[in-house]
Amino acid sequence: MKVGFFGTPDIASQVLQRLCREHDVVFLVAPEDKRCGRNLQIQHCASKELAACEDIPVLQPKSLKNPEFAEELKKYKADIFVVVAYGKLIPRTIFDLPQFGTINLHPSLLPRYRGAAPVEWALINGEQETGVTVQMINEELDAGDIVVQEKILLDDTINSAELYGLVMPLGEELVLKSIELLSHGNEILTPQDNSRATHCAKIDRETAHILWNKSSLEIHNLVRGLNPKPAAWTTFRNMNIKIWRTTAFHDEVIALLPGEIFKFHKKRLLAGTGNGIIEILEIQPENKKRMDGLAFINGYRLVEKEFFE
Repeated sequence: MKVGFFGTPDIASQVLQRLCREHDVVFLVAPEDKRCGRNLQIQHCASKELAACEDIPVLQPKSLKNPEFAEELKKYKADIFVVVAYGKLIPRTIFDLPQFGTINLHPSLLPRYRGAAPVEWALINGEQETGVTVQMINEELDAGDIVVQEKILLDDTINSAELYGLVMPLGEELVLKSIELLSHGNEILTPQDNSRATHCAKIDRETAHILWNKSSLEIHNLVRGLNPKPAAWTTFRNMNIKIWRTTAFHDEVIALLPGEIFKFHKKRLLAGTGNGIIEILEIQPENKKRMDGLAFINGYRLVEKEFFE
């Protein structure tokens, strides 16, 4: 099967690598290169770097709506297009080109969590299950008919990095399964129930800011949902602090104000919230390496009535 691929970050490159082993990937569509860092050096996305290794032609159009670009894609005679975290809506003039249509891999149980960062938001919201969906592309965001879908059960300790570790291998398999089904006409497409749709926004710095008047459960879910990127943060003594790992504290009844720091038996780092107490297991002060709660207690000589803000 000749496959045209649209994708950008690491998760896209993982699927692309698998497709290269199973099918003939005839092109990659990636965003234009960006200049990053102090020296404004050109940075290539992960999928483009892999494409160079696999000798796959790379296309980086300024606009997908340019008629000339659609004509260029036709020359590759792809049977199907696969989209993984490309980051832009694909117009009908493009997604209708291949014989078997255009499919998109989305790491949620659509129609829930359409949009950006579905893995992170599922954890932030404390979901007990999520999943992976392969859907046909249409003109609405993540709203196309479902080809295949599988659930993943969640516990209250898994973080975003660990969940991606489950999502991506499953996603690779579902993409391959979808190609097989579509190529043989064996698929049963399931329309999404738009009345059940939820949408999630991009994660920004303010999203990652810990609000200590929220409950201990909400803060714990925020921390694990944003580990490893961008990481939940707070401030302490006018410096930024990243918090990487937490757990609820139930050992004793202690009265703490939201954000108030407490040294439990001088060994365990606790903080008050709007409802309950949270134990901080891994923390990273500004310009320092990650450390456990005890190292933070000893290193910063905490005194009574200090607060995270």
